[in-house]
Amino acid sequence: MNRSLHHMDFIFQTKLGTYPLAVQCEMLAELGYQGLTVSAWSKELTSLPQVKSRWGLDVGAIYLIYRQGLETFVTNIFESIEGCSSIELALHSGDRVTDADRRMLAALLPIAERRGIDIALYPHGRYGMQTTSEAAALCQEFDHPNLGIVFNGYHWYAMQEKALEQRLDALWPWLRQVNIAGARLSPLGWGELATIEPLDEGELDNFVLLGALEQRGYTGRYGVLGWESMGGDVYGNLQRSHTAFRSMERRLAAHPEWAIMTPLPY
Repeated sequence: MNRSLHHMDFIFQTKLGTYPLAVQCEMLAELGYQGLTVSAWSKELTSLPQVKSRWGLDVGAIYLIYRQGLETFVTNIFESIEGCSSIELALHSGDRVTDADRRMLAALLPIAERRGIDIALYPHGRYGMQTTSEAAALCQEFDHPNLGIVFNGYHWYAMQEKALEQRLDALWPWLRQVNIAGARLSPLGWGELATIEPLDEGELDNFVLLGALEQRGYTGRYGVLGWESMGGDVYGNLQRSHTAFRSMERRLAAHPEWAIMTPLPY
């Protein structure tokens, strides 16, 4: 199976500046990616409706952060966005999920329903909504067809939620999409939690993660997370992640049993 592989645009935001959207799309298309996730602070959101026709890429999602004071900005994104029907929403109005987050969701869901937008809650380390458990609780609380969850393998690993099989089972009714990254637990990483690396680096075994999703019948897209701390050549890092993902995909198709783990002996 040739799964739809996207890359998040954070990788294009480097210490030296940001690659223009056209260059981002040219690189991704040349390397064989099927699409990208675009951060809501991009200056080129109005160009998103042309991405499919010009480069053959899907805009899989907009990544958006809500914190108090951003109510107008967040609402305007929901009301104005074109060329994309999914928003990955991180909640950060406090050190835990707060009533402000709930009020924001209550205001956004009618807009999402009216405009055909799918909201995928994005658990994010060091934010208010940090874990898949918190995201699942919100989905249960609101019980709305336009509200789901993006499973981010990096943040699941960085927050040391562990219990991969149990966490996937618990969020499965609301799973919309999956994001992955190479990672290793380290105080040198994002938020002093874990590094963000290409898929052929780090200590996180993404092959097993893919296998667990495959066993449950996941057929949606995969987004690869990148960050400026990866350093080096952006195109080279994109290429490495693409090659690693397709290698894991072929291996999983040939040997699905290889991704089934037994408990550690210690």
